[in-house]
Amino acid sequence: MKLIAAAVLLFAFKVSASPCDQDAKKFCQGTDPGKGQLARCLSDYEGQLSRACAAELKTFKQETGKKNPCFEDLAEYCSDIPTDPEYIEYCLLKNEGRLGAKCSADFKKKKGGIIVRNVCAQDVANNCYSEINQPEGAINRCLIKNKAKLSTFCKNKVDKKIADLKKNNPCFDDTEKFCQTQVRFVDIQDCLSKKGPALNPSCKKLVDNENAKMKANPCYRDLITHCKMGIGPADQQRCLTVNENELSNSCRQYRATQEKKVDQMVELCEQDRLKHCPKAPFKDGMVLKCLRENKAKVSGPCQKLL
Repeated sequence: MKLIAAAVLLFAFKVSASPCDQDAKKFCQGTDPGKGQLARCLSDYEGQLSRACAAELKTFKQETGKKNPCFEDLAEYCSDIPTDPEYIEYCLLKNEGRLGAKCSADFKKKKGGIIVRNVCAQDVANNCYSEINQPEGAINRCLIKNKAKLSTFCKNKVDKKIADLKKNNPCFDDTEKFCQTQVRFVDIQDCLSKKGPALNPSCKKLVDNENAKMKANPCYRDLITHCKMGIGPADQQRCLTVNENELSNSCRQYRATQEKKVDQMVELCEQDRLKHCPKAPFKDGMVLKCLRENKAKVSGPCQKLL
């Protein structure tokens, strides 16, 4: 069973313009069509479906079952987790004793490979499964907290992770000391900020630097709250756009101001761009960077805008 394929197949059953359109409206109104939930709902009413829909559903289940023996088990037990292949593995491990015969037989063949590839997979299923839907980093925090309960191989991996964190993160010890219940980076930052003088000097410097970034960029806090760390400027803007409704008022206002500046820049700096930065790519702020590097050479209106 390829678990990436399993994730895709959770979304496979469609009813629009199909024999099951009316049955879905009659029996499964309001059911989320994703993650196999519509097929699961229709199966509950199998004896009451129209002949055409019953045949369609039967064909779908037969064809999908050949490709993925666990698709019905995934729909039943894993519909509330992110469709990430690793998380699907955690879900199947967590529910291994409840899997149907076909899925169980198939999963037993794959389980060894999963454990070899991810030595903490069973430990996550046993001790940290409730953290799957929590913010990024929650599973690692849970494994560290439950280190005494972990299998030997997983414990060794966690010990190495702790050593790396202590080496590369000057706030690791202070986080474990003062902010054990916080998971999200922004919440840990807020927690450590309140501890100020109690932090070790290196951690305090790092926390102060993060606070300075938040003051300098009204969207910085929104970025670390809603977006993955380490992504480029273009992906950052896409992430903020996707999470527009969740952004702070200060970030929204800042973005609106920046959009106006971009429009002004197109109007006031285009000739300077053509003259001084003709090869600068239109991505990751490279045009703006080039214009700023040539600020002394550009026209007065463009220089003032920069």
